[in-house]
Amino acid sequence: MPRFWGKFDHMVRVHPVPLLAIGLIASFGTEFAAVALGAPDDADAAVLVIAPPWKGGPEAIVAEAGGWVVAPVNAPLSVMATGASLDAFKAAGAWFLLDPGAFRFFCVSG
Repeated sequence: MPRFWGKFDHMVRVHPVPLLAIGLIASFGTEFAAVALGAPDDADAAVLVIAPPWKGGPEAIVAEAGGWVVAPVNAPLSVMATGASLDAFKAAGAWFLLDPGAFRFFCVSG
């Protein structure tokens, strides 16, 4: 019988179930982390609004909720906003509302 794999004869086939399980665990873990971080309780505090990019993106969601964008203006899925209640952001179509202070480690400069 000819060898078709050459140097790859020693490769082990992996069953797809463990790979799917790892993907599901990572997916649910991310969802749990987003819920655990949550939004700030203070109504006047800035909140990280994560929204779909269609229908004008997160800036349009914030405007529809009656708030205003604090920063960043050119992010495709999220903006930091204030000026509206958490319920108004959710009703306008926001996917997640998170505390922006939880992500300070992404914004370190120097």
